[in-house]
Formats: sequence, C-alpha cells, structure tokens
Amino acid sequence: MQLFKNKTLLICYSLLGLYSVVLVYSASFQTALVRYEVSAHYFAVRQFMFFAAGFFLLLFISRFNRKIFLHERTMKWMYGIAFFMLLSVLLLGVTANSAQRWLNLFGLMFQPTELIKLLVILFTAAYFTRFSTQIEKSDRPLMFYLFLLLMLVALITLQPDLGTAAIVFVIAMSQLIVSGLSLKRIFKVALFLAGVTAAALLFAYAFHPDFFSSTKMDRFSYLAPFDQENQNAAYQLRNGYYAIGSGGFWGSGFGSSIQKLGYLPEAHTDFIMTIVSEELGAFGLLLYLLFIFIFIKKAFSILFFSPSTFDGLVACGVASWLAIQVFFNLGGVSGIIPLTGVPLPFMSYGGSSILALACGLGLVLAGERRMKKQLEEGGNDAL
Repeated sequence: MQLFKNKTLLICYSLLGLYSVVLVYSASFQTALVRYEVSAHYFAVRQFMFFAAGFFLLLFISRFNRKIFLHERTMKWMYGIAFFMLLSVLLLGVTANSAQRWLNLFGLMFQPTELIKLLVILFTAAYFTRFSTQIEKSDRPLMFYLFLLLMLVALITLQPDLGTAAIVFVIAMSQLIVSGLSLKRIFKVALFLAGVTAAALLFAYAFHPDFFSSTKMDRFSYLAPFDQENQNAAYQLRNGYYAIGSGGFWGSGFGSSIQKLGYLPEAHTDFIMTIVSEELGAFGLLLYLLFIFIFIKKAFSILFFSPSTFDGLVACGVASWLAIQVFFNLGGVSGIIPLTGVPLPFMSYGGSSILALACGLGLVLAGERRMKKQLEEGGNDAL
C-alpha cells in the first residue's frame, strides 16, 4: 500500500514506542502501586495506548494536502486556536507544581502547549511560504509575524512555563533563519528581539517581582546541587546523578533501579532518562538517541532536497522541536542547564506530548512522500 511505502519512519516510531512502554513500566510500577494505588501496569498500558493512537494519527496527518495549510483562513484558524487555548489555560487551567499548564477536558488532562508547538510550526511555514514576496520587499510583514509569535510566547511565559516558551521561540527562529532571509535582516531581527527581551525583563522586575520568585531561582541549584543550602531545591537532581552514575555503560539491569523506589518522584515523566541510564546504562541512552537521530535526519533530508518551501520549513521546525527538547530535558537532568520541566520526546509518560509529536512526524512523512514523488517526476512545486 502507498500508505506504508515510507517504512523507515513508521518502523522507528513503532520500535521507539515499544522501548518507551517497557521503560515507562519499569520506571512507574512502584509509583503506580504505592502512590496512586493502581495496577503496576497502569502507566505502561496508557503509554501504549498513546503510541497506538499516535500511529494512526501519524498516518492520517501524512495524507493531508499541504495546500490546506496555505489558505489564509486556515492560517487565521491555526493562530486563533493557539491563542485561545493559551488564554484558556490562564483563565481555566489546572495548577500543578506551581504552574498552570493543564486543561481538564471531560476528565482528561490535556497540556495545550504541546499542540502549540505544532501549530507554530505550521503557521510559520505557511506564513513564510504564502507571504514570501511581501517579506522580501518590506519589513512590515516580518515585524507583524514577530508580534504574533511574541504574543504566544508571552502567554506561555505567564503560565509560567519558561522551558516551553524557549522551545517555541527557538523552533520559530530556526524556521525563520532557513526561510531565505538575508543575514542583514536576520541580524536586525536578533537586535529587535534582544531589545524586546531586555524590556520584558525590566518590566517584570519593576511591576511583577513574583516573576523572580525563589521557586524559579531554585532552578539554578544545579550549579551547586550538593551544597547544604540546596538540599531541598536540588533533591531530585542529586538523585538523578546517583542513578546516572551507577549505571555505567551497560547499566545495572532492567528493573533493578534503586532511585525509582521513592527517591525520584514521578520517575516515569521528566526524569525517565535517569532510570534508563541506571538500568540500561549509556547504551540505553545511545539507543534512544539513535531513534531521534533517524527522525531528525529524515526531516533534514526534506529541508535540503525538497522543492517545496512549505515542506522544508515544516521539516526544519519538527527537527528543531525534537533536537531542542531532547537537549533541554537531558541537559536539565544531567546538570548542564537549569531544569525546565519539559518531557523527553517519545520517552516520558504523557499523551499530549506523544500525540503532538506523532502529528509532527506525520508532516515529515507527508513531506518525504511528496519530495520523492516530485523528484521522480521531475516536478518543481515551490509551494
């Protein structure tokens, strides 16, 4: 079937899904039994359901005609949905761990910021494809795009969710850089954004001092996690270090983690890679990174070889999404950067992240299919 012609991405998604389900089970069964008093398989079964739903969603998205996204009405709807969801989180969202990031939809917890990343990728690709001529001639459409982007970033920051705000911003900037803008205009954009950031920080310091609360400053405990004054703030980070350090290259064996036995709260979410490192060692981490590398390589092949501007920009966005989110998560749990609370793509437990990322891979699969068809037929569809 044509639907399954591009097998590599689908096979990698399926194998990574099985890998994730097994590791979520190992990391979560203690939490499921003791903290939530449910079946030991509870989180693993749900993770499997998320990946299964994501597989069909990936196939469904891969059949979309890209011209749908280039309609001005569709672009307005995409941005409107993103803005409305973020506003709804601020007004009606559920608070957890000092952040208001969730919506309760008929009993199901949904994190809109995961979908926002996908919508920003699509909106940015459509905007720079549809209005490329106008952007080349004038700075006004470029400034208007930056205004729209900063509105979304500001709403995410107010949740507060600085990690996701940074990811959304980096994704959009990566697409902007490869969109064809001259270096001079990219430099002007960088200066403008630096000025906006400085002004925003000064405004927050003057009128919203809670923005620099001790809770946020605790994120910098990673600089000295073993100091006495950081005993509480760096508790989870220290236990993550113990897990990583005890794993070596091959690990201590599947299911044999000590840190998941109450020392690492919610070990199956943001800190799951510390459990992987403890049980499967550096080998387990490298295996995961191999899957991510294959996804990013697929996306970059579209960026460099597809005749379609839209497909190339979407592929760039998805590749940036995967790369920056992996870096933020692994960098945080290993102490390279402050903890941001972002999930590890296709590994941390959670449906919002898996389903949104599956849609992103569906767009990559669609771009790959169209690219191969155009190159075989000798076409040059610039859209």
